[in-house]
Amino acid sequence: MGQGLSCRGSHEHGLFRAVQHGDLQTVSTLLKTHPSLIHRTTVYDHHSPLHIAAANGQIQVLSRLLDGSANPDVLNRQKQTPLMLAAMHGKIDCVEKLLEAGANVCYISLHVHFNFMIFF
Repeated sequence: MGQGLSCRGSHEHGLFRAVQHGDLQTVSTLLKTHPSLIHRTTVYDHHSPLHIAAANGQIQVLSRLLDGSANPDVLNRQKQTPLMLAAMHGKIDCVEKLLEAGANVCYISLHVHFNFMIFF
């Protein structure tokens, strides 16, 4: 996730790693220094930091990203939203937070062979 062809480190790679591991302090520092990183995606799957936080259940990081104006309906390469990934991985806290942030429950992934619906 987020690897480039170069061996040198990048702010993007550091952000994706920090998001995945729930390192809120590093995420906050990187976004304060480089605010545009919030809109970056991984090279192949086009996962945003929000996708990574949602799939890994990193609720504090997810909240920080949403507070930083991350789009809750951003799509990855498979046309999946962070809400879809949170639901598929059973990350209920993240599902609830994304719904509170206005995530659209009507998006349908063309690569998922079942209807995506959330019932509460």
